[in-house]
Amino acid sequence: MKPSYLPFFAALLCAVSVHAQEKSPVKLGKIAPADFTIKQTYDSGASAVVIADIGSSIFEGNSKGRFSLVHKHFRRVKIIDKNGFDAAKVSVDLYIDGDAEEKLDDLRAYTYNLEDGKIVTTKLEPTAVFTEKVSKKHIGKKFTFPAVKEGSVIEYSYVVKSDFIFNLQPWTFQAEYPCLWSEYQVDIPEFTSMLR
Repeated sequence: MKPSYLPFFAALLCAVSVHAQEKSPVKLGKIAPADFTIKQTYDSGASAVVIADIGSSIFEGNSKGRFSLVHKHFRRVKIIDKNGFDAAKVSVDLYIDGDAEEKLDDLRAYTYNLEDGKIVTTKLEPTAVFTEKVSKKHIGKKFTFPAVKEGSVIEYSYVVKSDFIFNLQPWTFQAEYPCLWSEYQVDIPEFTSMLR
């Protein structure tokens, strides 16, 4: 039985492509000592603050003559105190259906600490990422940042490639920790060829 695309196309009617007037100056791996002292523009009781949370989802043609959904995500977080250590625990949920599953690619994660005026970088090793079954249709790729302490800045980026084109990634602009910059862009091409 072929999957129904009706819910997917209904969601497309509500989809929004957001193009910010400005782009975030925050880039993966581009960090300076000044980044450890962000201005107090957030809740003073926060244990962590999301400096930047940037995502995009695009539809690309694949080798099967169909479309794949490609989702890119980058996030940088400042850990204020030990109550914010949970921000250093990340789970990327992936959809599965039988033997087919979404793929997590190009995962990069770093912890930065400022020691004696110098930035010390600790990279997440691939062996530190483990898989956990979340439900019948989902698994989680989980990891915890190494060398996290009060004052650390952590950041990660990854790509999820999916042949499940109905599974457009959700986005939360504000969540548990205050977010200074949140940006999500969805680019949707014409889908008339997919109806064949």
